[in-house]
Amino acid sequence: MTLLKVENLKVEFATVNGSVKALDGISFTVDKGEVVGIVGESGSGKTTLGLAILKILPPNGRIVSGKIVFDGRNLVELSEEDMTKVRGKEISMIFQDPMTSLNPTMRIVDHIAEALIVHYGLSKEDARSRAIEALTAVGIPENRALDYPHQLSGGMRQRVMIAISYALKPKLLIADEPTTALDVIVQDQILDLLKELRNRQKTSILFITHDLSVVADIADKVVIMYAGKIMEIGSVEQIYYSTLHPYTQGLLKSIPKIGSNSDLYTIPGNPPDMLNPPPGCRFHPRCPFAEEKCRKENPPLVEVSEGHYVACWRCVK
Repeated sequence: MTLLKVENLKVEFATVNGSVKALDGISFTVDKGEVVGIVGESGSGKTTLGLAILKILPPNGRIVSGKIVFDGRNLVELSEEDMTKVRGKEISMIFQDPMTSLNPTMRIVDHIAEALIVHYGLSKEDARSRAIEALTAVGIPENRALDYPHQLSGGMRQRVMIAISYALKPKLLIADEPTTALDVIVQDQILDLLKELRNRQKTSILFITHDLSVVADIADKVVIMYAGKIMEIGSVEQIYYSTLHPYTQGLLKSIPKIGSNSDLYTIPGNPPDMLNPPPGCRFHPRCPFAEEKCRKENPPLVEVSEGHYVACWRCVK
């Protein structure tokens, strides 16, 4: 059953040099209890997508058009007051750097307790008790509950963010590169916690990352983004073993292979200037298979097999 349906979403940022089309016609779905990986290079629009869903774009950003239908409601049409009730309780977000999300003057237990008081109306005593339970559940001992954020490691701060979601039991968790700054051991622990959150509370997860190898460990479905557009959507098996889009193929080839002595592959060229994106397929300046049609016409996102979508003229009959 579909929990989140994004339809033809367009987001722009106003700058002194013009309008940046950060998202240009994004459409995909997230089912209840499903983990969807959003993958792409820096600047592809992944984080903007997460912020747009929660309607917390920077002041110069705006949703131009499209729908964000969450649990039967179009979030684009909700008032700020109504969105405040959705944020945290129904949709939570883990940011890449938890220090920007945690109040340095508050003890970690109070971050969780405050959210419980606001969304569930608990007493301070009950909220603190529930907060300690949540911290314990994600591996933070009770004797660290009164610590401040600066007293914790990066991995433990991410655990605090997961504990907030654990306590609030949101239907959807948006995880924006939650493992990027962590070593591989802590990264694996954080992924295990997210899997446990999904399995125990049936939480849907939108997992944003640039690392396809991480996605393989946690996601059910993968959305490949490039320059504000979706290039390919498919199950993990389809994306890894039946890859269709040249951009996805390039991302997979760039994953380091254990025991390989060859040079690390890189996709030639650079992402486009989003103030003036190229006509046609946005990947065509870097694509080894680009033809004249690719340079002039933007390919539609079409379903080539069950659940497998691609935006590439090579695959459109």
